[in-house]
Amino acid sequence: MIDRACISLSSKCQLRCTYCHFDTHIDKKSVVEISETNAKKIIFNLLDYAKANQGHMKIGLVGSGEPLLRFKLIKAIIKMVKVIDKEHLLSFYTISNGMHFNEDICQFFFENRDIIKLCFSIDGYEPINDLCRVNATGKGSFATIMQSVELYKGVFGESPSVNATVHREILRHAESVLDFFEENFRNVTFSRLVDVESPRLLISKQDFQKFLELAQTRKLEMRQFKAKKYDCTMYGQLCGVGRTNIYFDNGKVYPCGRFVGNSKYELGNATDPIDEIERYMVSHITPCTDGQCYYDNL
Repeated sequence: MIDRACISLSSKCQLRCTYCHFDTHIDKKSVVEISETNAKKIIFNLLDYAKANQGHMKIGLVGSGEPLLRFKLIKAIIKMVKVIDKEHLLSFYTISNGMHFNEDICQFFFENRDIIKLCFSIDGYEPINDLCRVNATGKGSFATIMQSVELYKGVFGESPSVNATVHREILRHAESVLDFFEENFRNVTFSRLVDVESPRLLISKQDFQKFLELAQTRKLEMRQFKAKKYDCTMYGQLCGVGRTNIYFDNGKVYPCGRFVGNSKYELGNATDPIDEIERYMVSHITPCTDGQCYYDNL
């Protein structure tokens, strides 16, 4: 059963992170951003599928750009969900770079915290974060993201959940990076750097696993160690391609975000019924062995 879906709301972003695989592999000038009509249609289809299968659907309003640049669309989606999803079969999350965060946006997420979770992306203390997470002029994002973190803490009364991309420089400074996260955050998701041709940054799955084992010794809550499930090997989980995951972008559906733009791996149109997408997926994709990544195996 499909139980995880990501919907790319925008291909635009205020940052130019040097390791962004969407910037590396997608011609963003050719991407047509999703309309409110189509976004709502996708949500309707996901809810119909969840009802038919008596299951829960976790939906990421994320993608190849910064989702808060489509804040009005996020608000419209959540407003609709409050009306149509009386059984609470859908839950949402989004991950922001924090550059477009303000009091109004923070208040919205606080008021709707039972429906949608807001996370921030940050890689560690300032020199580590600003090594890769920079804007078009090369200026680092650390100061701004930490301002957004403080605004969040002031409204929610706790630190936000954060996502960090693990690359070679983080491994070199692993203890200091983990000190930073342990001192400032409670819930952290670490993801392995992928699809960047840079020996200076790239790490192996084995390197990543060793880092996760070190992180496990700290007082951090990490999705990687709550339970092994079908999700993504980038997070140290099992590959959900062909089993549980789908990804919506540029009017199409893909097995995961790493396939965006590859017409050979399109599972259907974005507004197709989910059961049709699932039937096509099952007939065309043989899931890989647990522990392997479908994309890497190609």
